Amino acid sequence: MLKNLLAPALTGKGPDYSHLSEKECRIGDYVLGYKLPGNLGLKGVRRPNFPLMVNLQPELFDQTSYKQAFNRSYIQVQCESWEYRGFILQGNFGRLCSLALNIDVNRAEPHTTIKTGNLESLKSYLENDFSRYYESEGGINWKARQKFKDDAFTKGEVPDHYLVTLPESYDIENINDASWLSYQIGPEGRAGYRYTYYWAYPVSENFYLTVSFWMLFEHGDIKELRRERMVEDAGRIMSMVELRKE
Repeated sequence: MLKNLLAPALTGKGPDYSHLSEKECRIGDYVLGYKLPGNLGLKGVRRPNFPLMVNLQPELFDQTSYKQAFNRSYIQVQCESWEYRGFILQGNFGRLCSLALNIDVNRAEPHTTIKTGNLESLKSYLENDFSRYYESEGGINWKARQKFKDDAFTKGEVPDHYLVTLPESYDIENINDASWLSYQIGPEGRAGYRYTYYWAYPVSENFYLTVSFWMLFEHGDIKELRRERMVEDAGRIMSMVELRKE
C-alpha cells in the first residue's frame, strides 16, 4: 500500500492520459490506429511529418528514405517520448527517466522467410536475425566474450552489463482483436542499462511492423520501481493500439 502511495513521487510525472490525441496510418492492407497521451517530452521541438500511408511494395526502400538502427532497416511511422520528472534534487535536475515510443515498418531480410499474419514465422525470423547480428563473429556479444575469455579476474565470465540480452521468450498477445508477438531486449544495440519492449506483426512477406518502447534511466539508475512504472505505461499505451485489415 505504501509503495503504491509513494510511486508517483518516486517515479515522477509521466504520460497524461487525460489528454489523448488519436492517430492513424494505413500500412499496406492494414490500418493502424493509436492514441498518444499528453505531457510529451522535447517540448518546443518541431516534430517531423510522419507518413499517413505506407505502400508495401517490394521496392519501397528504393523509393523512400529509410533509417538503419542496429539489425533493422525501417521507415518510421511515429516517434514520441515522455519524461518522468520528480523533485529538482532527484535524478538529473528532476529528470528521472524517459519512455520513448517508436512505430516502424521494417524490411525483412532474405535470410528467413516470413508470412503475412503468421507470428510463428516472424518469431523464427527474429531469432535468426538477432543471433546473426549479436552472436555471430563481429557482433557485440561475440566481441564481449572474446574480450573476457582470458580474463583472470572474471575467470572468463562476461559481466552482464557488457552483453545485450536477447529475448528469452516470445509471447502472443491479443490486443483489440489483433494478435501481436511481444518480446524484450535489454538493452538493444549496445550493452548498458536500458530496456526495450516490442510488439511486432508481419504485415507482408517483405515487411513487419513494430511498436517499441525504449526505457532510459539517468546515470545508470535502474531502480525497479521506475522500470515497473514505465512497463505499466507502455502496456497502457499499447492497449490503445488497433490494427485491422481492410
